Amino acid sequence: MPGGTGLGLYVARQIVQAHDGKLWLAEHGPDGCTFILTLPTVA
Repeated sequence: MPGGTGLGLYVARQIVQAHDGKLWLAEHGPDGCTFILTLPTVA
C-alpha cells in the first residue's frame, strides 16, 4: 500500500518491544518489504 505514514510499523514495534521481542526489516524489494518478528517463549 503506497503512501502509508509508517505509523502502523511504529506501533507494532512498540508492542513487540514491550514483550521483549524484536522486529526488523529483512528484505526490501520492488514488490514490498519483509519484516521479521520474534517473541520469547514462555516456559
